[in-house]
Amino acid sequence: MGYRYERYEENSARVILPGEIAGKPVTVIGAKAFLSCRQVESLKLPDTLEQVEDWAFAHMKGLKEIIFPAKEILFGKKVFLGCDGLQRVLLTRGGEAVQGQYEGMSFFLASVFRLGMEHMWRDLSDLRLAGNAEGQWQWLVGYDEAMVQYLMRADDHDFEPAFIGWFDVEDVDDQRAGHMAGQKKKKIALAFQRLLYPERISEQTEKILKEYLVEKAPEQVLELMRDVESGYGSHVKYFRIWQRIGGFERYSPKFLLEELGDADPEVKGFLLECELAEAAENDFFGNLEL
Repeated sequence: MGYRYERYEENSARVILPGEIAGKPVTVIGAKAFLSCRQVESLKLPDTLEQVEDWAFAHMKGLKEIIFPAKEILFGKKVFLGCDGLQRVLLTRGGEAVQGQYEGMSFFLASVFRLGMEHMWRDLSDLRLAGNAEGQWQWLVGYDEAMVQYLMRADDHDFEPAFIGWFDVEDVDDQRAGHMAGQKKKKIALAFQRLLYPERISEQTEKILKEYLVEKAPEQVLELMRDVESGYGSHVKYFRIWQRIGGFERYSPKFLLEELGDADPEVKGFLLECELAEAAENDFFGNLEL
């Protein structure tokens, strides 16, 4: 008989849950056990864990990293609801970090739980498969299918108005518009992340991601690039991706330099190099015509 962990009552940023409490192995994280524990940034769970119940980690606004054992775990409903800051899900075996094949796995796993993508492809919540070097390829195939499905569904797919009885139609419409804008940003982040870690990505999946960013959501991408605090405007890696997927045909380096007045110096340097390269190429072909 294992121990069911009921409720976290402390106030630490980094939490390591013991494998044994009251002489019993910790096998279950109870429903709402960490609900709204906003101060927790990192949570490590023991190898003895077998089940995580409904809403166990819901609304942990400060949670950035969670560490699971790489084994079969039964997950309840909406375990990570509202954990918008979750960046990495790491896996361990025997207390030691699992060294997987693919650099982006911890970020992909975080996206699965943060966005509820495991409901689109059930094996995505199989941590034993995700933590197995041989199984990771199969996991990635499922991840890419679920990711594309997530990108293609309507932005108001899971919209639920708050306190519907207290609002008129215009207020509900405003809520829907805000929800859809938030969904668009999540989708852009998902697409950029997969292109940033393109391990074993198929040509078809890469094509879909490129089309989404450059053709379906370019205005929202530009909005994020303008926002230094979002992370996109302050990291040159995203601009390199934008160049690689043909984004400069939509927004040129010159245009971006004019738009991004407060951009990171490295970003400005990269865009300036690209602008000069384009100008030199145009001069070269212009001279050929002469």
